[in-house]
Order: sequence, then structure tokens, then C-alpha cells
Amino acid sequence: MWDTCQVLEYNGFATDDYGQPSPDYYLRWPVVACGYNANARKEVMVETQVVLTDAVVRLPIATVLDNRDRIKITHRHGVALDPKPTYEIIGEQARGPSAIQVNLRLVTDGSDEET
Repeated sequence: MWDTCQVLEYNGFATDDYGQPSPDYYLRWPVVACGYNANARKEVMVETQVVLTDAVVRLPIATVLDNRDRIKITHRHGVALDPKPTYEIIGEQARGPSAIQVNLRLVTDGSDEET
């Protein structure tokens, strides 16, 4: 796989004084190889509502994800992205013979992150 991404694992225990998610809300995994396709827009049924996906990512077959996790794309075809877009997982993961395929919806384009 030509691209790399970082899984931001859901951590529901980190909240601020007002009960809102803190910056530690997602735990960062090491960067992993992935196959990123931002042109794969399609409709997905989620809780009886039709959701339009913004991208699809393929991850190694051993990757374990929760639907509350997020995916941050760090490199595209070996070139570092700046800013790095962050996506949330929508729908069910599809398992293939060598990878899992996950539908994504854009949360942030990365322009709000600190360097």
C-alpha cells in the first residue's frame, strides 16, 4: 500500500471540566500503511439514514478498529500531507483476503491542527 495513516483510537474517558472531549479524546497509534481513495464517494446505510462517504481506506487485515475511532491520512503516495485530513469511520468494515476496507467521512481537513 502506497499511503500511510494514523489510527486515532477512541478514549471515552478523557473529558474537560464541562464533560466535553479533551484533546486526549483520541489516542494516537503509530503510522501504518494504508490504501487511501478520496474519490470513492458512495451512499451507505447507517441507522436507516443514507450517508455519503468522503473516502475509503484499506488497512492491514490484522487492524482492529472501533466505529468511534478516527483515521488521519499522513502521506499520499509517499509525500507528506500538510494539512493532514482526519476522517471518522462510518458503516461496517468490509473484510477482504488481505485487507479491511473502511468507509470514511471527513471530520477536519487538518487546517485546525497545531504543528
